[in-house]
Amino acid sequence: MSAEPSTGGRLLYVDNIRILLISLVIATHAAITYGAYGSWIYVEVSASGESLYSLVLTLLTSLFQSFFMGLFFLIAAYFVPASLERKGARRYVLDRLVRLGIPMVIWVLFIAPPLFYFVEYMTGKFNGSLLDWYWLTITHFQSFGLGPLWFLLSLLVFTLMYVGWREIQGEEQEKGGDPSRSVPSFLTIVTVALGIGILTFLVRLVFPIGSSWALFDLQFSFFVQYIAYFLIGLYAARHRWLNSFPSPTGRNCGMAALVLIVIQPILLIILVTSNGSIESLLGGFFWQALVYAIWEQLTGMMISIGLLWVFSLTLNNQGPITQAAAADSYTAYIVQIPILLTTSLALRGIMLPPILKFLLVITIVIPLSFTVAHLIRSLPGVKRVL
Repeated sequence: MSAEPSTGGRLLYVDNIRILLISLVIATHAAITYGAYGSWIYVEVSASGESLYSLVLTLLTSLFQSFFMGLFFLIAAYFVPASLERKGARRYVLDRLVRLGIPMVIWVLFIAPPLFYFVEYMTGKFNGSLLDWYWLTITHFQSFGLGPLWFLLSLLVFTLMYVGWREIQGEEQEKGGDPSRSVPSFLTIVTVALGIGILTFLVRLVFPIGSSWALFDLQFSFFVQYIAYFLIGLYAARHRWLNSFPSPTGRNCGMAALVLIVIQPILLIILVTSNGSIESLLGGFFWQALVYAIWEQLTGMMISIGLLWVFSLTLNNQGPITQAAAADSYTAYIVQIPILLTTSLALRGIMLPPILKFLLVITIVIPLSFTVAHLIRSLPGVKRVL
């Protein structure tokens, strides 16, 4: 069956970007598993500043982290105002609590404890029973164990704050937006990205990359971007920017993104060797941290807008597979966690170079996550939540 173009006002290219972003989430977690710098539930190969595989995988995670979660927030925010107006505040809030809250509760109570126990048991870090693990986590409570579901919590909080603001301000202010207002110029976009970069640097003076609020697994070092992109998504919705994306702006951002990607390895090598450690990039009052934060946010903004432009021009259509994958993307984000963990643990006895093992794992986990998600959503009543 041939792919069909976007119909009924639905932005199919945005759905297709979601598929890509989910795949990058899986690739990022797998890269950390096999040697990239970062935090993940199971790490088979420790990061090493002297290893080529660690450098290559860290370059990938650094690049992905510069934009993928921020773009998630922007896309999610873009559809909030219309959905809120259509459903009304009460119904919309209840819908968000069901769609975002119920998966978090089920994850915290019934999925995370046995999953984390399985990882600890298989790696020899805990030798007791599952009941022993439950008792240990209850008596030594330090975290809700949200893990990657921090995104659901953050999105819920951001959304509820917006609904509250709308209720206070009234709808007239939202209706005052001019749908014909054009997307900002390239120079304006660069200025906004620089501002986000500087604010990110300032936040990382207190919350460097790698630090987190353990209770909810929130890494505040990235939240300037997340909040900014959510606000940008809301503002873009008022003017319907994603409904018709301008080629000049998209082309300029796409070209800038390519340049920033090309210089990334050289830039990171210079920044690391100038201080002899990657720590100076992660935060604190170091010029390396400032340069990295600015590169990160410029790159993230350019890639995000470049992707929106490219996808709107060339991938605003879907066949049966991409249509199903787009519908299953939210569920895939959740199920990829246990699937990646069980797959990487099952393959840990296979002796392969870390990069080849990384490629093997993502080749298995990405399609499997969407397949399992589709099967779960085929169960009666599940689509109401997932």
